[in-house]
Order: sequence, then structure tokens, then C-alpha cells
Amino acid sequence: MNFSNKFFYCTLIIISVFLWNTAKAQITFPEKRGLVNDFADVIDPSIEEKINAIVTELLVKTEIPVVVVTMPDIGDNEYNDYANRLYEKWGIGKKGVDKGVLIFVTVKERKMRIEIGYGLEEVITDGMAGEIRDRYMTPYLRQNRYGEGILNGAAALSMIIAKASGVELTGGAQTSRSEKGSDSQFPF
Repeated sequence: MNFSNKFFYCTLIIISVFLWNTAKAQITFPEKRGLVNDFADVIDPSIEEKINAIVTELLVKTEIPVVVVTMPDIGDNEYNDYANRLYEKWGIGKKGVDKGVLIFVTVKERKMRIEIGYGLEEVITDGMAGEIRDRYMTPYLRQNRYGEGILNGAAALSMIIAKASGVELTGGAQTSRSEKGSDSQFPF
């Protein structure tokens, strides 16, 4: 291969990488509605009310938000990147302390993520978040029982944060593990 061909291919690769990064950077996110954002319309209103009550009580008592987002799909985006960027875009958690949680579920892709702000990583480790996902959420999500799975996850996370903050949640937040166990294989 001569120099001009090498130059052409290198230039083509650089332009392709630039265009891919530019397209990736232009993800559009929906506008935040509140603490529970069921854009996929998969949470029963009565369960959504329970989720909202738990996370609102936690926010009032600790100033730590647990935000729920369901999306019908996220297109060609990678779900971990999308959840991380959504967390940043919405500014979940106070600036400077970064104490917040995002429970993110995308229905078409059948993926979910619990995004923990850096300020909470000592309270909710990756292992704890994974256990909550595997035991309290995924078994329900696999059965398309999104509301129940998300309610369980939000309640478990809220109780851990409340305990670490020295407050008690009075809304009767209860979690239940699925009878099917803690199978952690994805997709849900």
C-alpha cells in the first residue's frame, strides 16, 4: 500500500470515529416529570403512587433523590451509557455531593440499570445494587411486572439510604423477593 492510500484510509477512519462520537453525543433525553418518569407506560397507576410516596418521603427526609425512569426504547444507544448520561443531564443529586440514584429500565431492549451517584457509593456499593437488581427487581421484570419490580427496587434502595441517614421511612415501604430466586442472568 502506498502512502496516499494509507493516508486516505487513516483519514477515513478518523472522520468515521469523529462522526460516531458526534452522533453519540447528540442523544436527546425526555424532560423530567418528577421522581417517577414512566415514559414506557408500564407501571400501574396504583403502584406508581406507592413508588412516588416512598421516594418522595426519602427525598423530604434526606434530600437524596431516587429517580425512576422507564423508556419504551433507547434506539441504537447502549443502555449503560444512556443511563449514565441521563443521570448527568437531569442533575440527579445535589451538585457537589452527587447523592442520588437512578433506576433505569428500557423495555424494548429488556435492560435495566441502577445508577448510583458517587456520593452514595459508600452507602450502596455496586454489589448491593446488583443484589437489589437480582433479587428484588429482575424476577418481576422478566415477567413483565415492571411496577412490582421497580417498587421493590425503589423501596430497598430507599430503606438503605434512610437507615444510613439515620431516618425512618413511615410509608410502609416493603420489599419482596420473587419466589423464583436470584437468577442474575440478563436480559430480564
